[in-house]
Amino acid sequence: MRVAASLSRTPEGALAAAEAADAVAATLGDGCDLALVLVRPEHAADLGGIGLAVEGRLEPGVLVGAVAQGVVGPGEEVESGPGVVVWGARLPGADLRPFRAWTVHGRDERMAVAGWPDAGPRDVVLVLADALSFPTAEVAVRLGERGDSATLAGGAMTGGAGASRFLLDGVVHDDGAVGVVLRGVDVTVAVSQGCRPIGEPLTVTAVDRNRILELGGVAAPTRLQQLLVSLDDEERGLLERGGLQVGLVVEEVRDTYAAGDFVVRGVLAVDPERGNVTVGDLPRVGQTIQFQVRDAATASADLAATLAGLAPAAGSLLFTCTGRGRDLFGAPDHDVRAVEAALGGAVAGALCAGELGPLGGRSHLHGYAAGLLLFGPRCVTDTKRG
Repeated sequence: MRVAASLSRTPEGALAAAEAADAVAATLGDGCDLALVLVRPEHAADLGGIGLAVEGRLEPGVLVGAVAQGVVGPGEEVESGPGVVVWGARLPGADLRPFRAWTVHGRDERMAVAGWPDAGPRDVVLVLADALSFPTAEVAVRLGERGDSATLAGGAMTGGAGASRFLLDGVVHDDGAVGVVLRGVDVTVAVSQGCRPIGEPLTVTAVDRNRILELGGVAAPTRLQQLLVSLDDEERGLLERGGLQVGLVVEEVRDTYAAGDFVVRGVLAVDPERGNVTVGDLPRVGQTIQFQVRDAATASADLAATLAGLAPAAGSLLFTCTGRGRDLFGAPDHDVRAVEAALGGAVAGALCAGELGPLGGRSHLHGYAAGLLLFGPRCVTDTKRG
């Protein structure tokens, strides 16, 4: 296995792609089985030409790509301005199966997903999905309910209004999802959370779809008000800076829970008059939740603990939340530098609106998380900036 990554910030998209792909090709030599190209919204209109530049230099067996709000390259997370990152790998013996998925609506107005690949429990599915047009969270839940599904990695992408673009083997799509099923590849998927639980765990006792009506038999807005009054100054400051989130416990086997025990979703609205709290998921009666705040110290410690449990890698794909980065940590490049320091290898990826990864034996779409897809043990790699 050989992996390489390169980032170019040249304003002209095709030229940036050529620079980055040339650097990757110099390390990989002859043969590239899988290539990934991720670009900032400034390059959205050029994604087709960017794909041609990468294909012409790497001739990959599979090429997937997308526009993302930010891109991750060697040592750098590009949160503003132009940026094109190319990541390539030689994967001897791999069985790579690319796919494109999209949503369809039946006559009864029910939505279904077409094009989703067949994948078994030993497979890993790398997914680049449109945060607006593709129901990534629902797909992950449905697959998890089967009990024999593949592990999902990747993320939900947002490039802003009119900038959703996805690339699969030279063809550009404006919606849906693209990806590749990885078989016969030594890969590991991990996820690190970025929020701190506040208050106490609470049981959902009444719910209407994504509106929580009661928590522990008390109206949800009343419970929330009780929590807000009890916060200390530090927690109140975190709440004011980063907003309120809710964590849904995945494995309810304890009385107390830590950061890594939740799937985090946003609190979308609080309506005291109607007596509900609207969240970005579908909690169920009997499920345990705990409110959350974004916290740099918790995010940094959880990432360090996650990385400490992983072996050095030949290369990694990092899908980190747009709510992390400089805005959360107060300094740039936090996540990618932590990954490089702990695991080595060639790192690339994107800033996402949701990050795919396992928790409690199932894949979920997480919020404010950092998702990792690690390829093999560390070997000869290179990372260069164009």
